[in-house]
Amino acid sequence: MPVRVKLLLSVILICVGLAVLAETAVTFYGGAGQVGGSCALVESGGFRMLVDCGSAYGVDHSTTNAQEKSAFGFDPASVNCLLLTHAHQDHAGRVPELVQAGFKGTICATEPTRDLLALAWPSQVIYDESVRRNWHWSAKSKGGRSRKVHWRADCEWGAKIAAHNRRSFTGTRAELDEHMVKISPEASALSACRVCLEQEVAAILAEFKCAPYGVPTKIGPFTVTFRPVKHIPGSAAIYIAEGTNTFVFSGDLGTPRSHFVREIEPARKADAVFVESTYGDASAGGDAASEAEYARFRTEVGATVRRGGIAWVPAFALDRSQRVLYEISQGMARGEIPADAPVYMLSSTARNITRAYIEHPEWFDVDIAAVSNLFARTKSRFSPTKHVKGGGILLTTSGMMDAGSSLTLLPSLATNPAVRVCLVGYQSPDTHGHSLRSGAKEITVGGRQIPVHCAVSSYSCFGGHGDATENDAWLTNNRHSRIFLIHGDQKALADRQNVLVKRFGAVVEIVKPFKRYIFFQNPD
Repeated sequence: MPVRVKLLLSVILICVGLAVLAETAVTFYGGAGQVGGSCALVESGGFRMLVDCGSAYGVDHSTTNAQEKSAFGFDPASVNCLLLTHAHQDHAGRVPELVQAGFKGTICATEPTRDLLALAWPSQVIYDESVRRNWHWSAKSKGGRSRKVHWRADCEWGAKIAAHNRRSFTGTRAELDEHMVKISPEASALSACRVCLEQEVAAILAEFKCAPYGVPTKIGPFTVTFRPVKHIPGSAAIYIAEGTNTFVFSGDLGTPRSHFVREIEPARKADAVFVESTYGDASAGGDAASEAEYARFRTEVGATVRRGGIAWVPAFALDRSQRVLYEISQGMARGEIPADAPVYMLSSTARNITRAYIEHPEWFDVDIAAVSNLFARTKSRFSPTKHVKGGGILLTTSGMMDAGSSLTLLPSLATNPAVRVCLVGYQSPDTHGHSLRSGAKEITVGGRQIPVHCAVSSYSCFGGHGDATENDAWLTNNRHSRIFLIHGDQKALADRQNVLVKRFGAVVEIVKPFKRYIFFQNPD
């Protein structure tokens, strides 16, 4: 082979090698074509970093589908670092499961995100979908129908169970429930060992590295910066710079229509923007429309209470419950809601988060002292037979009425015409909240058909996401960037894509699940 040809081939091979070394890939394992389940894997030069690891609504991660069987679609043990945009379950809910599956890297988030997750995780760790090989309990557990279940090897109480009394199981929590019903139906109720919960959450929190807003942090080959987006306290858009190029993951964008927020700064210029599109190109109608919705909420709650009925507000424990409580306090101050109306707030997680809100006024753009005053007199217990008469306001989780105390209360309250269910958030299909909002005359709860006689109202003002106009304002510095749409259903994503292409003249792509998006960075 002539020398000149050899030299040319060498140059080509070197150039190809540089291109490979400068390659960055982004793959979405959740949040692509769906609301929730946010999870993106960013890779460069052998370094692997996740952005979010959230629970998906209505997805069964225990399926035998080869793409999902690891419950993630990638090897958690191979991931070096996890970045969290905020503390909502659909962005951080599967972190305990990720750790169970072998992740041993650093977790990076803002300090409020860490603090809120410390409060939220204990109630969900026991219900995550990971396969545990060390469930164990005593065959002679005392306490009536309830058996205390352990799973941590370092739990002093679990270690005290005598070998001949020790019973074990391998599987998910749901599979454990089914197993217990089969072997011991008279004592099938399980309670999570509090020590195991505390140890597991503490072990995860020990891996956290808190990132202040606006301070660049070197992580592997990347420089990472968190910037506020005010969806909830601690929420952030995450900027990832490598070489001369920058990616930004929006997380969930907040809205000034929230009474806790005044303004949100636009995104900084980036080469590629992965932006949430939860509500597609829909518009909330501006401040006037939102204020009218807030007023309708206060008026309808007040009217229900004055009639001696129960205004039932199912809301997520994190942020939505606190904003509802704030609005109730405003209604009482204005005389729209009886000031002496009893308020029941049942979720211990929601109560703990409310205390954190009160203790951290710096998290908000406004003074939320009214939440403190009302919260001080809320009650943590509610009886559908004792308290349903005389009027009152009931706050429960879950926000979609498909878990927790909602399932216990639905058979009694859905049949009561004196009850008004006030839906204040997104209702995923196949949930009881969605059925009620759609006007169902009957719902199925625990295998029983329940007639619906309660009144149902829905309010859009409590939505924590920016609408199309607000999200456009956030994107204003990135009209000529590559824009990727995530975290939305297919119709919302398609609507948003069509309008952004016309409005910005931008290159806009809807992210596909499991597709590997390749970007070439300029080498340093």
